[in-house]
Amino acid sequence: MNKLLLFLFFLTLSVSAQSDKEIAGIYLVKAEEKLKENAISQAVVYFDKANTLYGGDTTLKVEELGTLLYFELKDYQKSKEHAKRYFTLATDKKSERYQEVLYLYVEIEELIEVQNKIAVQEEKERLLKEKEENRLEALKKEWEEKAASLVFEADSIYEFDKNGVAPFKSSKGKYGVVDAMGNTVIASNYSSFLSYDGYIVLLEGVVGQPTEIVVYNSGTKTQKTLPAVSNFNPLSTNYGKVMLPRDNNILITYPNNSNKVAVYDLSTNALKINSSLINHFKYWKDLKVIKKYNKENQIKINKEYLSFGGDLVGFSAFYHSTANLFGFISVSGSIVSSNSYSYLGTLSNGFVEAIKSDGTHVWLNENGKETKALVNKNGLYEGTNELIKIGDSKYQFRNKENQVIKGEDVLDDLENFLKKN
Repeated sequence: MNKLLLFLFFLTLSVSAQSDKEIAGIYLVKAEEKLKENAISQAVVYFDKANTLYGGDTTLKVEELGTLLYFELKDYQKSKEHAKRYFTLATDKKSERYQEVLYLYVEIEELIEVQNKIAVQEEKERLLKEKEENRLEALKKEWEEKAASLVFEADSIYEFDKNGVAPFKSSKGKYGVVDAMGNTVIASNYSSFLSYDGYIVLLEGVVGQPTEIVVYNSGTKTQKTLPAVSNFNPLSTNYGKVMLPRDNNILITYPNNSNKVAVYDLSTNALKINSSLINHFKYWKDLKVIKKYNKENQIKINKEYLSFGGDLVGFSAFYHSTANLFGFISVSGSIVSSNSYSYLGTLSNGFVEAIKSDGTHVWLNENGKETKALVNKNGLYEGTNELIKIGDSKYQFRNKENQVIKGEDVLDDLENFLKKN
């Protein structure tokens, strides 16, 4: 009984295997038909089905068809493998079919050789391209590092004047001066600044109470540091209110604990010495602006003697006996009361800066009358260098050739840098 069951099992396997190979043969026929019709993709489908049904076995027809099919697919390596198996299985070496496959094999070898040469050349070109890309990447990195070294760091850079100079604010909130070439003219060590008529005034100390003042003349490219305020008045600890610098080279400040205005002559780099005002006094007395004057440079208005507080050029300051500011008298005899104006600057080109008692900034004419805003003689920058913000607190200076510059350092733009290197 057991022998009968075993016989039937192997018989079933044999019939099944025979059935698979017969079906595989049909698929091979279909694959060959599609190959002749040049329907290569369909031929491959049938050929793969046939191979699956053969289950790892092969035939002369399978290898012949595989050789032809993969030759059409230009997979010459696979075509060669099928051809070699074909030659192993073939018994009639003189048949016309054998000779055709042999002839095709020689062509396959030649095509593989061509493919190998192409592959070698393509690999060579790939390596050259990769090398060039790596070289360019290295150059780009080099450029970026050089460009980063030429970055000017600042929170903000203000408008450049006609001489190519501007104040700037550092990321720490301190002020300095930079030129249009990216040179730091004055380091950012100051808490505030004023800019007018070609001058930049840098102030260090509490706002409104500067203890150090540096003045930069953008026209002459010269820098001056005012002497310590104690040189002006031993009781003064700061320069107090500082007015705008003017093109008559006079800077006016109002030191604390003082009944004198500090008048600094930027052309001589010294505090202005007050000359006798006797002629002014006589003129004012004739106009009945004042009643009396004396040798101590005091004048009498109404019933009070006022002390001379400084020649601001165009206007003179006078103080009460209490050291409080009375006001100002112009050369022509016009009185500007401190009740209306707390501070006056120097008169230049017929106009004087004034700060009203409410803090408003205005301009007065030589008669003490308010007038329209004066034109700042700083002028506008007309040079060819350009300032570009490239990131948070980062700036680049570029010249007309689009080169990155910083002082004497010059870097071509990336495109030209790569071309030259």
